[in-house]
Amino acid sequence: MGIVTESSRGAYVLTIPYPFKGSESQKKTVLKEAIFKMPLIASVRQFLKLGDTIDNATRKAATVQKITNYEKLAIEPLIKWADQLGALSLDTMYEDFAEEGVQIKEERHQSASNAPVIFLSHSSQDKPFIRQLAADLSKEGIIVWLDEQQIKVGDSINDKISQGLAESDYFVIALSQHSINSEWVKRELNSAMITEIESKKVHVLPVKISDCQIPVLLRDKKHADFTSSYKSGLNELIKTLKE
Repeated sequence: MGIVTESSRGAYVLTIPYPFKGSESQKKTVLKEAIFKMPLIASVRQFLKLGDTIDNATRKAATVQKITNYEKLAIEPLIKWADQLGALSLDTMYEDFAEEGVQIKEERHQSASNAPVIFLSHSSQDKPFIRQLAADLSKEGIIVWLDEQQIKVGDSINDKISQGLAESDYFVIALSQHSINSEWVKRELNSAMITEIESKKVHVLPVKISDCQIPVLLRDKKHADFTSSYKSGLNELIKTLKE
């Protein structure tokens, strides 16, 4: 079933890890979004909107999704889970998850925790550097949301970072020859994307990790420079994140 699957013990589990060790509320939001986006659950909602009962909607959705050997009792736990989390609500829209993420971030800011949260965007070819950077930032009490999956051509920025972006304080983009020449940057790093990110009260912060030309849309942004000295760049970045 994609990002939600059934274990050998009959329990439904996520096939992807939580992005970071957040609160129970944050984890429930991530889980709710994961289930909401499942093709089966999306089909169930469609039939519910047409007036079907939950049982009929589930059976029809299973047929549409070509689930063979349909057994009501086998799918019931997932449907119950989706219902409890609100993923079957007919009033829920995909955009609601970003709004919920912003609310969670504001609640976190009002709590005792002042640790900044960053979403670290990068080219998969720079992974060794990025993992080291994430580890060093974590040591400083900074929560890093590290996307371990490469952003593919044509993917929507909202689909990829959705809840993570909305809950983050900084969108840190690692600039290198690899990243500025990637199709992701060419397609997604545009004025519409920058406006969308900043509308969620997320600060865009470029970090230059190798000699490259900074994209026009990011040239007026304060950036940390790692090209001459990793230590200096790290200190500069940490200082900015904790300001």
